[in-house]
Amino acid sequence: MDYRIRTMSEEDSLRDDIGLAAEVDNKAVGAVWVRVMNDYGHIDNDTPSFAISLYKDYRGLGIGTALMREMLRILKDRGYKQASLAVQKANYAVEMYQKTGFVIMDENEEEYIMLCRLQ
Repeated sequence: MDYRIRTMSEEDSLRDDIGLAAEVDNKAVGAVWVRVMNDYGHIDNDTPSFAISLYKDYRGLGIGTALMREMLRILKDRGYKQASLAVQKANYAVEMYQKTGFVIMDENEEEYIMLCRLQ
């Protein structure tokens, strides 16, 4: 399957608000975005938090992994030292996050807080 990853806002992306979309046959099938915000995955004010979503039919094909890797590359190029996310413990994507370099830093009853160091 051929897919393309593009910056959601090709012009003037804010430093702390970055998005990428995956397209198949000119149809958006998934997106990942990061922003420094006080959310469930918040580590500190210098660490952007991830959010990612793919349509079910496009999961398990490597698209989510490609989105994550490209976003991590962008963050590293922009000088970020790390990125974080929060994920439900039962979410199938935990393994994909670990494969892209995230490690579990903390957990509560329902979620893992994960961190990826970019150095």
